[in-house]
Amino acid sequence: MPIEAIDLLIVGSGPAGISTALHLVQTDPTWANRLLVIDKAVHPREKLCGGGVTHLGSNVLAQLGLTFEPNHFVVREARLVYQDKSYSFYGNPVFRITRRDEFDHWLVRKAEEQGIRVRQGEAVKDIVPHDEYVAVVTDQATYHARTLVAADGSKSFVRRRLHWDDDSRVARLLEVLTPEDAQRQPEFHDGVAIFDFTRMTDGLQGYYWDFPSFLKGQAFMNRGVFDSRARPERPKTDLKEDLRQTMAERDRNLDDYQLKGHPIRWFDKNGRFSMPRIILAGDAAGADPLFGEGISFALAYGEVAANAVRDAFARQDFSFATYRDNFIMSHSTFKHLQLRVRLARIAYLLKYPWLVRLGWQVARLVVRFTRWRDPDYVPAVPTQFSLKTE
Repeated sequence: MPIEAIDLLIVGSGPAGISTALHLVQTDPTWANRLLVIDKAVHPREKLCGGGVTHLGSNVLAQLGLTFEPNHFVVREARLVYQDKSYSFYGNPVFRITRRDEFDHWLVRKAEEQGIRVRQGEAVKDIVPHDEYVAVVTDQATYHARTLVAADGSKSFVRRRLHWDDDSRVARLLEVLTPEDAQRQPEFHDGVAIFDFTRMTDGLQGYYWDFPSFLKGQAFMNRGVFDSRARPERPKTDLKEDLRQTMAERDRNLDDYQLKGHPIRWFDKNGRFSMPRIILAGDAAGADPLFGEGISFALAYGEVAANAVRDAFARQDFSFATYRDNFIMSHSTFKHLQLRVRLARIAYLLKYPWLVRLGWQVARLVVRFTRWRDPDYVPAVPTQFSLKTE
């Protein structure tokens, strides 16, 4: 089996891995010849995901000079519901809903246009760290990489193979796609995405969602349930039954549709994000436990991972001892993510309906003092290293 020596190997060609490569090449085009992205999947490939891309992700794409081209549904109102109480975030847009197979494939094509090599259908079989390189064995080759970026998702092979830290920070998610008549569904013509937190006080540490979407021109409602497990000490709820009951309230029978599920690893500032010559990015490092948002943070991970890689080569220090504190924690997007972690741990601890209803009333008042009350609000690109509080 051939051995290829390379400066940087990126495992995973999703948003985090491709964003890392694009950020490196943007600042220095010679990186296109110094890095390689590998993935066991072949694009376009199915990827379970709500598909929401907020302004955080759109801003990263804009900073990379990319216009959002994949098919998507524009959400102008994100409505958060608890029983008969609700409040909304408005915007132009609040976020976009896309299909991950199309979005990820588009990113890969954009990377290849920049001369970045992406080898698809190549699965990693083993990883052995050495002092001067990391040996990565795939089913097609062996790589001696001076640096490895593990961007291979929540079920990261790199994490498992290297016996990374525990799996206590893993959320659960179930979803179905239901064919819809877009002309008759108000969510479609009004551009509304619904987050229903009603079952919070029944043990669900999350919400049910209704996201309008289109698949090959056909209108579908992406329906699902997200359980953050932000409070892992509390009992697990029956996700399938939660989804079944909430869909029944919307005159849909869960048994009529194909049910799919997957885990989401959520972010913990005290987690381990690196070891010598190896760093984590994207869902392999951790996503949002409040809403389960992953795409936008994955794109942002690409920026911080690229910055850390450039710094390592500039200083010839591949310990990545400062990756967490100097790169992740100091970035504005991850300050925002830390805030969401704190909110999730508070919100999903609540179990009394009267207290949750009170929280909904307070949240509605707070939103009125932000730009998110304005349907014409267009989120601006935040200044790096500043915390956006709107």
